[in-house]
Amino acid sequence: MPIYHPDGHRINHFGTDHPVNIPENYHEKPFRAFWVSNVVNIDLPTVEDIKTYEEKVIRMLDTAKEYNMTAILFQVRTTNDAFYRSELNPYSRYFTGTEGKEPPYDILKWIIEETKTRGLEFHAWCNPYRISLNGNIPKDEYLNTCDDKNFAKRHPELIVKDKKGQIILNPAREEVKQFLVDSMLELVTNYDVDGIHFDDYFYPYAGLDDVENDLKDYEYRENLDWSLGDFRRHHVTDAMEKIYHALKEKNPKLRFGLSPFGIWKTKYSDPQGANVDPHCGECYYGQYADAYDWVKKGIIDYIVPQIYFDFGHKLAPFADIVDWWQDLCKDSPVDLYIGHGAYRLGTDGRYLNSAEVVDQVKYANQYESVKGNVFFTYKTFIDTEKAKEGMDQLKALFVGRKSE
Repeated sequence: MPIYHPDGHRINHFGTDHPVNIPENYHEKPFRAFWVSNVVNIDLPTVEDIKTYEEKVIRMLDTAKEYNMTAILFQVRTTNDAFYRSELNPYSRYFTGTEGKEPPYDILKWIIEETKTRGLEFHAWCNPYRISLNGNIPKDEYLNTCDDKNFAKRHPELIVKDKKGQIILNPAREEVKQFLVDSMLELVTNYDVDGIHFDDYFYPYAGLDDVENDLKDYEYRENLDWSLGDFRRHHVTDAMEKIYHALKEKNPKLRFGLSPFGIWKTKYSDPQGANVDPHCGECYYGQYADAYDWVKKGIIDYIVPQIYFDFGHKLAPFADIVDWWQDLCKDSPVDLYIGHGAYRLGTDGRYLNSAEVVDQVKYANQYESVKGNVFFTYKTFIDTEKAKEGMDQLKALFVGRKSE
């Protein structure tokens, strides 16, 4: 079934006159999840009013069941912190109100128990490098707001900044990699999680600062043939590989998943890239995230490309990007889950059509290599305004109809 722009024009695959067709049948996949975003309390409040917090968690988990989800991706590390008891990281300011302040009890343990009671998988979503959200507060001032346990406060020599002043851990430093490995091992040792999940913030979108950057590290690179981009991609991939192997050694059943920006490269910068406009961002060059390599090496168990563009997007149409990812993963042991921008329902473009997300699911799930769908973000599932009609349709798809 062809689909159309809001202005009535038929939507074709990028640069062609071939229509994008939505299958009539919905093919159910084994993995259905939403992200629970805790940074700046997007989806859940702090625990300062513990009764309210518990009620909201229960509502969140019950909503997951109502939508026939199979898992939640719950954010437990937002800005070099923790939503759990840790010897390595302080409690998050987005969890207890003040970084380092303890909650009334081990709340994450309770959340995981409640998740498992409902037959849902619990994936611990972590941001690997981010320390601050923006550069509104100068670096030294921000570090003064951090708890003394914070690794960045203890090791300011391991920090770099982006062009807007945001601070992150330096991905090129071995001490940072070891800290990430240690933090992940502590988490999976102490909590009954099903997996570790990283989002798209590797090197920052804004690019590194002209002064506080990794260029000194690059001067001492082990391979003099590496470009600066090669060097950065090497260290990001090396960290991911180290974490993958550490997790598997700890427990082979643990799953490690990454969620990069939806476009690896365009076909204009690489013949193996996606059929999208040459002006699109590319995670290979922008975040130094070589998602293609991760899949080919098999150093992850699943990948969730963030394909938040709609079918009618002028530069990066949803269908063409899905086509690229399914082709990459079709002969791979790495499971492909499509990341959907449900939060955009009712905003602009074809997201003004309430069927956009349902059509995305139907389109993506026609491919055998697509093993699931993940939606950003939980609060969209309880939206009573712009997104409600579209989310009601998604619930009907996931709950009210037999799959083919």
